[in-house]
Amino acid sequence: MPVDRQLVARTVSELRASLPEADDLLVGLLRVVEATRTVLEVDGAGLTLVHEDGPPRWVAATDAAMELLQQVQHDFGEGPYLQAYAQDRAVVVEDLRAAAAWTRIDAVVGQLHVRGVVSVPIRLQGQPVGTLDVYSTEPQAWTAYELAAVAEFASVAGELVHTSVEVAALELEVAQLRQALTSRVWIEQAKGVLAATQGSDPEAAFQQLRGRARASSRQLAELAQEVVQDAQRQRLAVQALDDVRVREAEARAQAAEQALQAGQADLAQRRAALDQAQVVADERERVADERERAADDRDRIADERDRVADERDRAAGHPD
Repeated sequence: MPVDRQLVARTVSELRASLPEADDLLVGLLRVVEATRTVLEVDGAGLTLVHEDGPPRWVAATDAAMELLQQVQHDFGEGPYLQAYAQDRAVVVEDLRAAAAWTRIDAVVGQLHVRGVVSVPIRLQGQPVGTLDVYSTEPQAWTAYELAAVAEFASVAGELVHTSVEVAALELEVAQLRQALTSRVWIEQAKGVLAATQGSDPEAAFQQLRGRARASSRQLAELAQEVVQDAQRQRLAVQALDDVRVREAEARAQAAEQALQAGQADLAQRRAALDQAQVVADERERVADERERAADDRDRIADERDRVADERDRAAGHPD
């Protein structure tokens, strides 16, 4: 459906009017992604922000499919949002299934019917610090108005980030931003991991995480990073095991195919040999038939000669 530009302008204005304090950064970012999904009428939206130790990670997502789409890109080190961040430009994918560059990503999220994707940079002080991403479950010919709308919401997200980390001056360096955001993002990631693995809500997961940090006299962000990285290692181990099983299954299938081809070739050879033997037998039978006919002809000729001789003898007055 066409983008309602008046609705976009009104929603963006309302979001800007209610920019939260730094402590409510994630609440504000969730508002942005929810508003993006609602106003653009897409199937999902998400947001990533930079870490001090590497590229952006997902921070907010409207649904599990978007969370998986962002996570798999981080795990693979490739994808639309990473390209949008690295190149500081919007990346548009009309159909992920038809995009040769992202076949590995489609293999993971295709079962969730993630098709059309757009990723737009979130900027601070003119530098990309993350992305705002949307997806549709059908191939999508994204319009210029839709891209502009996503960019508007990305701008609001950038203002939220700026508000949350601004300390004294507007010349905040991107490196300082990364350090300020890292702890918050690790904690949110760890909350999501614990909530997903234990079937609890994010608040209960946070309380558990904080209790473990106090009990071990560790920094909350340090423990959160450990929880996330352990979960990632477990996920990669499971994926590696699945890859081994797939390769074994493919090897078995290839061996069965080769055995079938060998059997078919052997059967063809046997059939050819039988056909050749039948040809030889038919030829022998034909020759025997011809010999039999020749013998019959000789016998018939001899009988005819005897008859003629008998008639001559009778005609000459020489009885038998």
